[in-house]
Amino acid sequence: MIYGIFIILSIVSIIYLSKIIKSRSQFFFIIIAGIILFLVATGRAHWLSAIFVALLPIVKKLFLILRYLPILQRFTSKRANSSNVHKQNQMSKAEAAKILGINENSTNEEIISAHKKQMQKYHPDKGGSKEMAAKINRAKETLIN
Repeated sequence: MIYGIFIILSIVSIIYLSKIIKSRSQFFFIIIAGIILFLVATGRAHWLSAIFVALLPIVKKLFLILRYLPILQRFTSKRANSSNVHKQNQMSKAEAAKILGINENSTNEEIISAHKKQMQKYHPDKGGSKEMAAKINRAKETLIN
């Protein structure tokens, strides 16, 4: 009899609270609090402690994984970006020599000298573009390697 009255009061309370409370998170919190109070009132609260103790190791591991998730995402995104950039930055020796204005078989000293002259002309601080400066640097790296 007491359980029946308690259940009817619970249902009426839930209906009343659902009309008053607009936020779903607050509504669910109140429902969970009501369930906990019901379990305590009926003497079945030991189930709560058993579930809580069983979930502790899982929650600890979950927080550990969630803590390192952004680092893993950054690592995988950098790895993908670096492989794409490497594919885009490939330049033939003929293209590199043409950009620097030298022969493909030039010595390292000639390459460095031509690079220096081109950078003096096209450096972004002296009115050149960043793209051209990047091309000149890639051309030097291509010919030296």
